[in-house]
Amino acid sequence: MSLSGLPFLRSLMQEAAPEDGRSLYDPDRLRLALTVPAGGEDGATLRKRLAGLLGSDRFALEPLFEAAEPDEPLTYTFAPHGLDRTLPEDVLFAISADLRKALGLVACDPDIGAAVYVEPVPEVPAGTEGVVMDAICWAKGIAPEPKTWALETTRVLQAWALSPGKGQGIIVAQPDTGIADHAEFADTTFDFSKSLNLIEGGKQPTDPLLPSMSNPGHGTGTGSVLASGEGGLMKGAAPKATLVPIRAINDVKIVNAAPVARAIDHAVNVGAHVISMSLGGIPTFALRQAVRRAVRNNVILVAAAGNCIGAVVWPAAYPEMIAVGGTNQKDKKWKGSSHGPAVDISAPAEFVWRADRQKSTAPRDGVVGGQGTSFATALTAGIAALWLGHHGRAQVIAEANRRGISVQALFRTAAQQTARKPPGFPSGLGAGVINAEALLQLPLAGIAAAAPESPLDPDPSGGIEQALTRLFGPGRVDPDFDWDAYGPEVAALALADARAGRSPRGPGREARAFRMASPGLADAAAASRDPRLAQLALRGRPRAPSILIPAPVDEGRVNRVLTGIAATRVPGITAESAAAMDPKVGQARLDPQGRQEFLHPLAERLANSSQTVDLNRLDEGLARLHAEGTSARLDDTVMIQLEALVSLTERPAIAVNWRTTPEGRQVQTIDTDHPDLGQFAGLLALARQDLEDGPLQAVGRIDGDGIHLGTGFVAGQGLVMTNRHVLEEFASPLPRADSPRRWQMVRAATIDFSPSGNDPAQKFAIEEVAFAGPQQISRLPISFDKLDMALLRVQTVNAAGMALPKPFRVNADTAWRGADANLFVVGYPAPPTAVPRDERGAMRHDVVERLRELFGLNYRRKYFSPGLAQSARAWVFDHDATTLGGNSGSVVGHLAGDLPAVGLHFAGDWLRANHAHDLAQVRLTTPGLSVLVP
Repeated sequence: MSLSGLPFLRSLMQEAAPEDGRSLYDPDRLRLALTVPAGGEDGATLRKRLAGLLGSDRFALEPLFEAAEPDEPLTYTFAPHGLDRTLPEDVLFAISADLRKALGLVACDPDIGAAVYVEPVPEVPAGTEGVVMDAICWAKGIAPEPKTWALETTRVLQAWALSPGKGQGIIVAQPDTGIADHAEFADTTFDFSKSLNLIEGGKQPTDPLLPSMSNPGHGTGTGSVLASGEGGLMKGAAPKATLVPIRAINDVKIVNAAPVARAIDHAVNVGAHVISMSLGGIPTFALRQAVRRAVRNNVILVAAAGNCIGAVVWPAAYPEMIAVGGTNQKDKKWKGSSHGPAVDISAPAEFVWRADRQKSTAPRDGVVGGQGTSFATALTAGIAALWLGHHGRAQVIAEANRRGISVQALFRTAAQQTARKPPGFPSGLGAGVINAEALLQLPLAGIAAAAPESPLDPDPSGGIEQALTRLFGPGRVDPDFDWDAYGPEVAALALADARAGRSPRGPGREARAFRMASPGLADAAAASRDPRLAQLALRGRPRAPSILIPAPVDEGRVNRVLTGIAATRVPGITAESAAAMDPKVGQARLDPQGRQEFLHPLAERLANSSQTVDLNRLDEGLARLHAEGTSARLDDTVMIQLEALVSLTERPAIAVNWRTTPEGRQVQTIDTDHPDLGQFAGLLALARQDLEDGPLQAVGRIDGDGIHLGTGFVAGQGLVMTNRHVLEEFASPLPRADSPRRWQMVRAATIDFSPSGNDPAQKFAIEEVAFAGPQQISRLPISFDKLDMALLRVQTVNAAGMALPKPFRVNADTAWRGADANLFVVGYPAPPTAVPRDERGAMRHDVVERLRELFGLNYRRKYFSPGLAQSARAWVFDHDATTLGGNSGSVVGHLAGDLPAVGLHFAGDWLRANHAHDLAQVRLTTPGLSVLVP
């Protein structure tokens, strides 16, 4: 159905405003980079052609680079006025493909806000089940003293003795989030006359330190590692270099290529000698064009290899770049560092001391130990400044010219030649740890020969081949594939899958993120000689759940386990009574007989399973809990398994199936004799008839273009309720993401109420959006202050003549939790698309085995899951019913009275809690919901 490509863009232009005053490079703005052939049309001619093609001239069109270079394609930035980037990535790429063809462009690349560059944090926030969480890559510990340890590891202090200038006179540009006022910059040399702010406009690159940013203060931290002076608590690698901050991104986690390319070009034009890029995203024609222009202008460019993803990101993955990996104090790989053949050199990335200011109200003198290849990159850029200052940049350029190579190639060769590579240095991290002292001691004439840059590109994929090898194993890059046209989309899909944990072998081989390929890429990949492209592009999966691990062992965790044991198999338990259970009751239950009763069901399950669990070790852990209670300290493995026993038992997912009543009616039902129901068995036996009479029938699977996206339930006459983040997968808000005027369907959306989720007779078309929470949900960080709800108008009678099922009564009593807290969730769980892992990176076999017990391979069909309500906050409450990705939008029903809908499930964390909107609280505070069944 879906409007896509050029017709869709024409319809979007009807929403364009005359002018909205936003910067061309505002991170939320819909924007594309259009590249015309060398010697092609000027901006005025291109604007005229675009206006005729789109039926509107309400757009900005400006050259991306400040000046054209002879015989080089010209790139323009195109952005309609007043339109946010709210379209799915495949639609954006389809639009780009159509524009490229219609205008005869060399390339047309959308800014998609690629979320592939992760900055690790100690605490990973809760996320929606529609979002693949960042891999957990924070190394535990505290930053070592002295605060110059990273400079000592890279021999920077010794290099200062060789070159007292310490980078003086060398200009280092830093595209990042900008700079905030900090004491560590008291004696840093800035040149703000050369700075630029591409986000808000103007020159002042002030980091606003907004709470909505995932990494406020990022540019301040990296800038301090690079060039903070010697008078503070820490020291930068090149304390006398001149720093030129460029505010090019608002969020390290959501990177757009066009402003980064613009920042590189600006840095070259203002005379930067080094460009430090602690960021990463997907490749585009314009980004590589900017990199190559900078290299030709004798600039050294260093970029972060990436964090928490494994694959090297762009621009670091370009062959022209110097890609920096991360190590720790012991010269081992920092656990989160990307690695592979693209990495040239490494530097410390674990607990590197940096300036810390993440809030406008925060102290201006904080320093902490940061983690990430961002800081390895800043260190390396500072060392490049020391090298240029030591030898004199004119002499360096002369030596490079004499050899017929670039300054970039000369520095890379010198840094690799002098790198310190201790025994057992990890593979995939380049030549070793950068050694500033040896680098400065090496005469320019002593630098080994480096191959001159060839005009013929040895890798037409621009580094994408390495990502494909990482995901699928070795192959052969297809030179006939149109990498300019489809390379960015291939990279976006590959990096998304890398974040989901995909690998060529093992459990990760099936992991993939929820992304759809554009029709053009699907066709091109199917015709390619490289079968890996087809594996990547021919896809259709629902989103993965967030996959998190428990926090370190503490008294709270032990207390929760003992409380759970106390509540296990206690008839009539409610959330209030479960929370009030005395952990000493659980402790007392763990005498020898109690332990046997607790472990016996597990032993029976293991007898028919391939999983291996040391029951004796578990028994020892339970015995220790019996003896020591909440003061017990168990190792992580035992603690995780005990938590799994408590949180995963008695929370079955029961398949919903058809039953024929004595009267001959077909009704949907559940097995109330299921052996895992435990404390819920009696209650569900009583409720079975009422469940069959309505609630089980009124929940359906939501698909977009035939692909499972989530769950919804009938909540009013002709109305289905689901999550806004599910809605965002098949419709786009226009013209802005927040408080839009209207929603545009971008996929053919349906809801199917059958147990299988795939019965044409029970499928209803979704026609329009009746209501949606006002704020965009699909981006992290997730906020429980946002209303993740949507009401959809659907057919009341479908093509097969079936009437829409009877709606749930939507609860309006805010005191419901005080009466009872037994709940049920009905939805369509999808298979996990990321591999559950613990904090050490090992696969969570307990979770995988439990999923196998619960679902087998039968996903995307209707399941009923009982559970208990837990803690509440404002309009959100927690519950412990079993859910997965695909359950987004599930009803949370109350196992009491007429089984009303009390909650809308929207998020979940493994072995922690699932989150739902309290519908009574939402109704109380949200206008426009009078259409719900009271």
